[in-house]
Parts: sequence; structure tokens; C-alpha cells
Amino acid sequence: MKKGFTLIELLAVIVILALLATIAVPSAIAISTSIKKNLYCEKVDMLLIDAERWGDEHSSRLSEDCYYEIKVEDLVEQGITKKENDTKGSYIINPVTNEAMDKNVIGIYLKNKRATAFYVETNSELIDACDKVVVSDRPTTKCNG
Repeated sequence: MKKGFTLIELLAVIVILALLATIAVPSAIAISTSIKKNLYCEKVDMLLIDAERWGDEHSSRLSEDCYYEIKVEDLVEQGITKKENDTKGSYIINPVTNEAMDKNVIGIYLKNKRATAFYVETNSELIDACDKVVVSDRPTTKCNG
């Protein structure tokens, strides 16, 4: 009697492995996407906190009637936001799109004598996913200067 597996047994194992892969791969991709979106929202939240800290330091520039804009790269260059170590040619990388976030703009205004920040991005589905970022009672007019 010969030892080994028959062709049918091998095919059955291959079919089972293929079924497991069709279940596992989409789940792994969905988890990875979810983790990247959460990391993006955490980065945006941290940038907003840093912008508010900048705003508190520069409160003489701010108003409750209008908002002042600052770019992410300006926050990094002024030492308010820490540059990521793994970036190449940019300061902060969007983990979902792998694009630089340096040119993204944050709006800052005074509310109850404290700096409040919001993300100035009108066409990003990612920003909408970060529900903490939306500020409904903010000024709609940009300050001059």
C-alpha cells in the first residue's frame, strides 16, 4: 500500500483554504482601513490641539468674529507640532492616502477668551468621519492678515 494523499484529499484541502481566505482577506482589509481612518482622526485631533495651543500663545491676533488660518507646516516649523520621523519630504503624512498634510489649513478663533480650532477642508470624506472635528458655531468669515 502506498503512503500519501490522494488527489481528492489535496483538492479538498485547497478548497477549504480558499474558502478561509475569501472570508479572512476582506475582513483584514476592512480592519486595516478602519485603523487607518482612526489614526487619521487622531492626527487631526492632535493638530487641532496644537493649533489651539498656538492660538492661546497668539491670542492678540484672534477674534470671536472671524477666524485666522494657519497651515500644518507652519505649526511644525514653529515647533508647535512635532514632525513625524518616517516622513520623506514632508512633515505629517495622511495614513489613509499617504499624502502630505502639510498644506492643510486649520482655522483658529477665540471663543470665551480661549482659542478654538477647526479643520478647514470642505471636500474631504475623511474629515466628515472625524465627528469631533466639526464645529457648528464657528465664525464663517476669514480674518484679514
